[in-house]
Amino acid sequence: MKKTALILAASLLWVLPAGADEVVRSFRQQIPIANAHQIRLDFPVAELNVDSVPGNVVGLDVKVKCREKTGRCADRAHELKLVYDNSGEVFKIEMKKFPKWHGSGKLQIVAHITVPRDLPLRAELGVGELNVHGIAGDLSLNLGVGQVNVDLPKEAIASVNLDTGIGEASLVAAGRHFSSSGLFTKELSWTRGTGRSKVKVDCGVGEIDVVLR
Repeated sequence: MKKTALILAASLLWVLPAGADEVVRSFRQQIPIANAHQIRLDFPVAELNVDSVPGNVVGLDVKVKCREKTGRCADRAHELKLVYDNSGEVFKIEMKKFPKWHGSGKLQIVAHITVPRDLPLRAELGVGELNVHGIAGDLSLNLGVGQVNVDLPKEAIASVNLDTGIGEASLVAAGRHFSSSGLFTKELSWTRGTGRSKVKVDCGVGEIDVVLR
């Protein structure tokens, strides 16, 4: 049976009282990966933090904030839907109905997601900050505008490919620091790792920082 849930729905979320750090909606849940062999995240605008954990469970901790507590911002917050689907080989988590125009500038989404350490991870973020720590499987990150910070176990990684349209990319690996920057597409590649996993990070406009420890 298909296991699809609409998170951030009225029955699952609650409205916090006024003055609670401007958080207007919040959700926490632990979800088994079932038969999934990959994790895929898709957020339009967010501060997205992903950490690795042992086991076979994905943890979600999502907060929706209004920078100004206006009625329009709260209304937009309640229209958001976070959908997950763990019915197939790919565990999908996606934020939907983020406003494109009115009210979008006052909304802030802060997501902390924990995923199994060795599963491949693919994340898509339109605008914002993407922080990934401890993943040992293949990693593919795509950010439109913003900053990417990645910290990975060096023994798990075989290669790293960083690609920025406009901005800077840096990599610390094997005791050395590599960097690239410019107004046109810049690519930084490293293929001297002793592990098996491949890392690929694309950022249209912004900054990429990757550290292998």
